[in-house]
Amino acid sequence: MLRPVKLDVSGALTQEPQHLLECLTDFYSNLSDHRPLGIAVSGGSDSLGLLYGLAAIVPPHKLVALTVDHGLRPAAADEARWVKAQCRRLGIRHETLKWQSGQPVTGLQAAARAARYRLLVQASARLGLAAVVTAHTRDDQYETLAMRRARSASDDAPGLAGIPTATLFEERLWVLRPLLELTRETIREFLRSRGLAGWVEDPSNTDTRFERVRVRAQLEHHTPQQEGPDPAQIAMRRFQLASDAAALLDAACRVEGDGPVRVRFDATARMDVVTAALEALIDWQGGAARPLDRRGKATLASFLASTSGKANGSVMSLGRTLVRRQGAFLTVERERRDVARLMLPPGDCGVWDKRFEICNRSKASPLYVSGASAGVLPCFTRNQREYSTQFHRDDGVIGGFTCRPLLGRSSRILPVDQLPLAQTLARLARGRPLPRCPWGESHGIAALTAIKVQRQTPV
Repeated sequence: MLRPVKLDVSGALTQEPQHLLECLTDFYSNLSDHRPLGIAVSGGSDSLGLLYGLAAIVPPHKLVALTVDHGLRPAAADEARWVKAQCRRLGIRHETLKWQSGQPVTGLQAAARAARYRLLVQASARLGLAAVVTAHTRDDQYETLAMRRARSASDDAPGLAGIPTATLFEERLWVLRPLLELTRETIREFLRSRGLAGWVEDPSNTDTRFERVRVRAQLEHHTPQQEGPDPAQIAMRRFQLASDAAALLDAACRVEGDGPVRVRFDATARMDVVTAALEALIDWQGGAARPLDRRGKATLASFLASTSGKANGSVMSLGRTLVRRQGAFLTVERERRDVARLMLPPGDCGVWDKRFEICNRSKASPLYVSGASAGVLPCFTRNQREYSTQFHRDDGVIGGFTCRPLLGRSSRILPVDQLPLAQTLARLARGRPLPRCPWGESHGIAALTAIKVQRQTPV
């Protein structure tokens, strides 16, 4: 649904609220990658403010606006065309990305969000973008924290770090969020100062079937409290713990030829660091889609406590992995169960066992993948009735296919505060190096986690 628009692009810079422009100027000046920047623009007030703010300080040829049409509403196509018209007036290239897949019966918002980022990843690779910027605001942060706090049993749960300032998607696209310090009303005041009196209003933003809408309505009737953990402090602790766990793995971990990972058990190491390192190894070796739940964390803590001081013998099954105590070492390997087979038609790609991305480069014959090796590594053949055991991960390309190790959740969605640990996993897996975050290299990745949330949502 479109609200009436009055546009004046001749407004003087001095007439604009300076907070948004100062925020974006600081952001853009700290980018280390100078390729064009993508802007996710739905046409709502937040993303429109981001578009006009960046247009005021960045040359038009350095910006590409991307609008995702999820196909969920008849008006979506008209809204995308309206955004395109705004971009044309600003001299900024615009593309509409369409979600073509069928809609799920349940979990529609989550599926739409996943599709949105998948389309942005693809567009970014095709257009050669440095990153994509989104317009998440302080209001979005409060809503997210309120929803996560309602589900959390701990004041130090990872989710209470809130929306990260930067996230790496599918090991390829950095999504940056420079407006997390600003309120929605600040952005709307900026738009009004530019002569823009309207924007797209998405009806789903008032549909109480969705949890975020209900939480937003509750927050409008409550004064935010100063109680509860500081999200910035939680993010900083997560960053430091990830750095310490990465250092432990760099110093004490090696990968066996057939897949298992061995890490020297240091009884003097901090237990939270050892736990974080093992959780990362379990996540990687098991191909996790989600972090360990409370029960899984309790199982791991109990195992570590029971093996302390023991020489051998303890074995634990967790997250599709087996963890064993062998002398001074702990080993982590994929548990031999539920190992699927995969058939890739000519020219097709797929994920095998949630741990390897495989592409069949042949134009003529299918590729069959199984887990017949001792370490549950992929084995390949062109003959469905045979197995090939000649694959080695460091060979890269054999017989017209490629195989790339994945890093569990880190290969899908990686918050910037977990980057040090994921970089270490990539080295251990002999995978491709993770791209550096283009925002923050000049003043330290840790600074990205320090966005201050000055008020807290009520429990």
